[in-house]
Amino acid sequence: MPTAIRRFTAFFGGAATLAFAIAAPVQAAETIEPSAKAFAEMPACKALQETHKSLVGKELKVGLGGYTKGWEAPAEDDPSRLEGHDPSLFERIGGCLGMTPTYQTGSFNVLLTSINSGRADIGPMLYVTEERMKQVTFIASVQVRDGSIVAKGNPKKLTSLDSLCGMTVASAAGAYEATKLIPEQSKVCVDAGKPAIDLLLVQNTDNSIQAVRSGRADIYLTEAGSAGQITKTDDTLETAFTVDLPIMVGFPVAKEKGEIRDAVFAAMKIIQETGVQKKLLDFWGQGADGERPVEIRG
Repeated sequence: MPTAIRRFTAFFGGAATLAFAIAAPVQAAETIEPSAKAFAEMPACKALQETHKSLVGKELKVGLGGYTKGWEAPAEDDPSRLEGHDPSLFERIGGCLGMTPTYQTGSFNVLLTSINSGRADIGPMLYVTEERMKQVTFIASVQVRDGSIVAKGNPKKLTSLDSLCGMTVASAAGAYEATKLIPEQSKVCVDAGKPAIDLLLVQNTDNSIQAVRSGRADIYLTEAGSAGQITKTDDTLETAFTVDLPIMVGFPVAKEKGEIRDAVFAAMKIIQETGVQKKLLDFWGQGADGERPVEIRG
């Protein structure tokens, strides 16, 4: 299963053909209200269905380029069922618009190509970057936050980026943390007359976690939802703090799909007004304080 590092690294669309396996509509395990059924009956959503009559009764084809636990992944008790923040939202978006979400899986490196070709209507939450906005439009609603993984008890008492001076941070080579976040923070440390941060480059998430367990690294920074999921299942680790990154995530749609864009944006506004996205972000481990007012970018 791809890690959050793969899901949220920079993407440059390829020209290869994406072969899809279309899955049946799925129900997420969570039972948070308002449900998709409740949204379908809301007057505001009924009005949206009148505005976007051409979408009612249609599939909302969601393209996926892999799985990320907490965002979208096969349920452990039933691998045929997807669960996570994104399926939970797509169910409610579909309910509000009178559409049925279906899921198509393929290669991550041609995900945006598949959306632009019409094979998929929309994609999962991805980093909103300048390069990607040249290719697609985003319906963005979540601020990217890094979480932190430390040994149980937080022996070095790490509480913020400023506390990392002189510490060893594990990171996968090529990740945002390795190429930008930690180098910039290390410079802040040095400019303040403090020791630089030592960056321990490893191959993947598992190696980073092992580095913290073994004491080779003092901390591992990764996407907050993933950090939360990892520490929930490992009693030798805990989270220390979170960091807001200058990046949003959002659902990508093709630039020429104006009706899908406008309909999903309007549905997301209704969803946010009910408070359910905050509940979902908490339930799936990303944290409610990551929600931002939905906006269209690109």
